[in-house]
Amino acid sequence: MLGAIGHDLKTPLSALRVRVESVKDDVLREKMIASIEDLRQSLDEILLLARLGRGQEEHENVNLGAMLDTIVDEFVQLDKPVTLEPVPRIVGRVYATWFRRAMRNLIANAVLYGGAARVSLNGDAIGDDISICIDDDGPGIPEEELERIFTPFYRLEKSRNSQTGGAGLGLTLARAIAEKHGGTIRLSNRYDADGNVVGLRAIFTFPRSERT
Repeated sequence: MLGAIGHDLKTPLSALRVRVESVKDDVLREKMIASIEDLRQSLDEILLLARLGRGQEEHENVNLGAMLDTIVDEFVQLDKPVTLEPVPRIVGRVYATWFRRAMRNLIANAVLYGGAARVSLNGDAIGDDISICIDDDGPGIPEEELERIFTPFYRLEKSRNSQTGGAGLGLTLARAIAEKHGGTIRLSNRYDADGNVVGLRAIFTFPRSERT
């Protein structure tokens, strides 16, 4: 139902976007365009959630380090403060399109709310898992909110949402993608030696099926 509604709303939204271009007031026009783009992004996320688990995409053996390097470079080209730690050559069997979307969502969140993103890739011998870690330098999240934030449409307090749009589906979608891979995403606050929060850490973990 959400997928059908989202699809039907995209056509009038596109027509509205065209009409907005005729607004003469530059400031008003840009605000209206920004609002429309927020709605479009929210609809895209709703459609992706509706499609997840129903697609025909096959697993692929992928060099995860090379894929992460390409994704990070996309952000760097947009002058975003995103870095990738030196990575080993780890091959994982993933749904490539979905996997890329999850990584982009997590990195974008780190940049938007935490000011920067540092990405690292590890092959965990214990449990034969692969972990991708994204650290930011933001205010963190209250401990009681660390699980709730994955709830669809759930929004945190204004300190992390005051200048953002979207429907609050980015992390929901990212965790659903992790679960599609047989894994999960965990969030935790990072602390300095004095016990002060210095950022948030997101870890995307899933079973490793191949490593070379």
